[in-house]
Amino acid sequence: MNMKKITQRLLELVWRLDLIAKIVNFLVRQGVFLKSVPKGTVKKSNAVSPKKWPLQLKGWPPNKLLGAIAIVIAGLPALHAQSQISGMVNSETGQPLSFANVLLLSAADSSLVKGQVSGEDGVYRLKEVPPGRYLLMASMVGFLQCYTKPFLLKEREQMDAGTITLKEDVYGLKAVEVVAQKPLFEQKIDRMVVNVEGSITAAGATALEVLERSPGVVVDRQNNDISLAGKDGVVVMMNGKINRMPIAAVVQLLQGLPSGNIEKIELITTPPANFDAEGNAGFINIVMKQSNDKGVNGALTLSGGFGKGSVASAGGNFNYRNNKINLYGDYSFSRDAQQQVFSAARQVPLNGETIGTDTRSVRDPIQRNHNARIGLDWQLNAKTIIGVLLSGYDNRWSMDALNRSSITRNAQPDTLLSIAADEINHWKHFGGNLNVQHTLSKGETLAFNADYLHYDNANPTNYLNTYADGSGSLLFDEQTFSGKVTPIEIGVGAVDYTKTFSENISMEAGLKGTLSRFDNDVTVSRVENSAWVNDKSLTAEYKLEENIAAAYTSFNLKLDDKSGLKLGLRYEYTNSNLGTVEQPDIVDRHYGNLFPSVFLSRAFNDNNSANISYSRRITRPTFNDMAPFVIFLDPYTFFSGNAALQPSIANSVKVDYRFKTAMFSIQYTREDSAIARFQARVIEGSNQQLIAAENMKNRNTAAFTVAFPIQVAKWWKMQNNIIGTWQEVNTYFNGEPVQLQARSFRATWINSFSLPRDFSAELVGFYRSKGLAGTSVALPMGAVNIGLQKVLPGNAGILRFGVDDLFNSLKFRGENNLPEYNLVSQFDLDFSQRTFKLAYSRNFGNKELKGARKRATGSEEERARVD
Repeated sequence: MNMKKITQRLLELVWRLDLIAKIVNFLVRQGVFLKSVPKGTVKKSNAVSPKKWPLQLKGWPPNKLLGAIAIVIAGLPALHAQSQISGMVNSETGQPLSFANVLLLSAADSSLVKGQVSGEDGVYRLKEVPPGRYLLMASMVGFLQCYTKPFLLKEREQMDAGTITLKEDVYGLKAVEVVAQKPLFEQKIDRMVVNVEGSITAAGATALEVLERSPGVVVDRQNNDISLAGKDGVVVMMNGKINRMPIAAVVQLLQGLPSGNIEKIELITTPPANFDAEGNAGFINIVMKQSNDKGVNGALTLSGGFGKGSVASAGGNFNYRNNKINLYGDYSFSRDAQQQVFSAARQVPLNGETIGTDTRSVRDPIQRNHNARIGLDWQLNAKTIIGVLLSGYDNRWSMDALNRSSITRNAQPDTLLSIAADEINHWKHFGGNLNVQHTLSKGETLAFNADYLHYDNANPTNYLNTYADGSGSLLFDEQTFSGKVTPIEIGVGAVDYTKTFSENISMEAGLKGTLSRFDNDVTVSRVENSAWVNDKSLTAEYKLEENIAAAYTSFNLKLDDKSGLKLGLRYEYTNSNLGTVEQPDIVDRHYGNLFPSVFLSRAFNDNNSANISYSRRITRPTFNDMAPFVIFLDPYTFFSGNAALQPSIANSVKVDYRFKTAMFSIQYTREDSAIARFQARVIEGSNQQLIAAENMKNRNTAAFTVAFPIQVAKWWKMQNNIIGTWQEVNTYFNGEPVQLQARSFRATWINSFSLPRDFSAELVGFYRSKGLAGTSVALPMGAVNIGLQKVLPGNAGILRFGVDDLFNSLKFRGENNLPEYNLVSQFDLDFSQRTFKLAYSRNFGNKELKGARKRATGSEEERARVD
C-alpha cells in the first residue's frame, strides 16, 4: 500500500471522528471563515471521494477543504470580542510563573466568582465576567498569596489587569517534602521518556548502555551507529543541542557519559517544524541534570565495577541561584577497559575457486572521557534574559588488538595472517552559545541564538602484518600506517519568534543559518626498503564546505477543550562542496526542500485519546561518509568513504491511541534514497571487501508499538513495551534490483520492587528478534540486568548495586547471505561481558524550590552531522 492510499484512509478516519467539523466550527466562531478567499477564485470540482464525506461547505469539494483551511490561518487573529479580564503572573525576578492559580473574588464579600490557571507564559484570561466590583488573588506553591486592589469592570469591557508579582515563600516549604518515583519508561503521546535518574539498574551505567535498553533503540557498536524504530538517521541531542559530530564520535561520547549526570532520555519519532528537518528516524534528546533550587546545591555520583576488565565513573553538577543570577555547571569522568572479542567469516568465489577468510580479534580497548559544561543566565529586567553556555570534552579511545586470520582455498589452508594493531581515536571539542530572550508583550517573545562549535579529531593506527603459508612457515612481515586529522568548525545563528493570540491560537516562526567547514587529512603509508612511503592513491587532504539556510512557521490551534491542531512548514536550502586541491568539486550540490508537518489530537474522555501526525524529513550524508578515507581491519577488509552519496527524503505517518495508561502506536515511513551505513561489497575479481555507506533505492518501514504498565502488587510494578516492525529494502547489486523483507520485534520488560527498610530493586530485560540492517541481517539478541538500592538514613545519599548482562548474552551477531552477488559472511561481536557495579550518589545544598529557566540554543540540530 503506497503512502497516498495510507494517508487518504487515515484522513477518512479523522473525518469520521468529526474533528474537521470542529475545525470549521472554530473558524466560523472566529468570524473569519473564507474571508481571505476572493469570490469566484475557487471552482467546483468533479472529484469523487471514495466514501461520502460527513461535511460539505457551500459547494466546496472535500479535496479543496484542507487548502481553504491553510488559506484562512492568516486571518485567525480576528477573535470574537467578549467581556474578560486578562493579565500576567510573574516572580520577583520578572520570570513568568506557569500554572499559578488566579481567582476572581467579589469585592463585597470575597466570594469566589471565577478561577483560572496561568499558561506557560504566565498569562491568564477570565472570560464572560458580568459587570461589577472585583479583586484578584494569585497563589502558587512556594510563593505567598497576593491580592490586587478592588476594581470596577464595565459591561463588555476587556480589561488588562497588568502584572501580579508573587513573592517567594522562604519558610513555607521547609517542613514539606514530596517524594515521587517515576517509572523507568513513560510513553507520552509524542515521545517515549526514559527516566534515568530514578533507575536502579542504570546506576553506574553509561548513556549508551541506557539507550541499548530503551524501547525501539538499536545500538550497533561494531559500526558505531544508532537506529530508532527500525530506521537509521537518528539525530542525538544533549539538552536540546544536537551533537553535530560524527556518529562514531557521538557513540564514543555516550559510551563515556555516566548515567549519574542524566535526568532523562526522550525518544522523539515525529519532530515538529521548529526542529531541523535532518534525521529520518527522529531525535534522541539526552537531558542532563540541572537543579531548580535556590542558593547553592547540586549532586555528586561515584561508581565502579568489573567484568573482563574494569569500569569507573565520577560526576557532579551544581546550581547557584540568587535574585537575577543563575550559574550552573557539571563535570563527568569515565574510564572503561573491558576486553572485546570479535569473530568473522566470509566466502568468495574467485577464478573457479572458493576463497574463505576466518578472522578472530581479541581487543583491549580503553575509553577515557572528560565532559564539562558551565552556563550563566542573567535577568537584565522584567522582559529580557541573557544567557551564556560553554561546553567541551576530551574523549580518548585507544586499543591494542591481536587479529588472527586464516585464508583457505577450496577449504584447504593457504595463508595464515597475524595482525598486531594499535589505534587511537581522540576527539576534542569546545562550544559556546549566546542566548538573548526578550518579551515584547504579553504572550509575545523573541529569542536570538549564536553558536560556535569547534572539533578536533586524530585517528592514527599502526599495523604489523605477519604472513605465513598454510603450514605456518613465515613468508614476510609488512608495516602499515593509516591516519586522519580532522578539524571541524561550525557557526550557527537563529532567531525565533512566538506569539499567543488567544487561549486558542498561537504561532511560532524563525530563521536559521549554519556554516560548516571540515578538513580531512588522510594518510596511508607502508615501510618499503626501511623507509615509510605514502600510498598516493589513498593519501589526500579533503575540504568540505556546507551552508544551510532555513525558515519555518507553525500554528497551534485549540479547536475545543478536547481537540488540538498544529500545522507547520519548514524550508531548507543547502550548498555543499567537497574536493581536494588536485580534484576540486568532487561533490558540488545546491538544493532546497519543503518540509510540512501536521499534528491533530483528540481527547475523547479521561481514559481515551488519540492523535495523528504526518511529517517529512531529510537525512544528508554525514561528512565522514562522503569524504574518502581508509581504515583497515586487515589487508583484505577496509572501510572507505563514498563521495557519491545523495540525501534521502522520508515521509512518515503516525497514529497514536491511549486507553487509560496503555499506549498503542502505528507508524509507516517511506525513505527514498535511504542511506545505509557500513554496507559490505566484494571488489570484483579479488578477495577484498569494501565497507562503506550506500544509497538504497528506498526503504519502507511499518512499526506497531504497545506500552502498558501492570500493578502486580502494592510493592511490585511492571512496565511492558513491545515493538513489532516490518521492513522492506529495495536496492541494487551490480546494477540489478534486489528486494529484501523482514519482520522483527523487540520486547522490553521492567519490574520495580518496593522493599522494607528503604530498599528497592529492579529487574530489566529485553529481547530483539532477527531483523534487517541495510542489506545485512541482524540476528536475535537480548540481555537481563538486575539492581538493588538502599536509601541511606539522615539524607546520607543513595547506594546502588547492579549486575549488567546477567547471563552474558549481549552479543551482536549478523550475516549476509547473497551468494549470487559474492556476498556470504557471518560475524559475532562481543563488546561487553557480565559486569558487577557499585554506585553512590548524594545531593547537597539548599532545597528551597524555585523554577529555573528552560531554554534551548541555536545549534540544537547541528551537532550530529559533523560526520
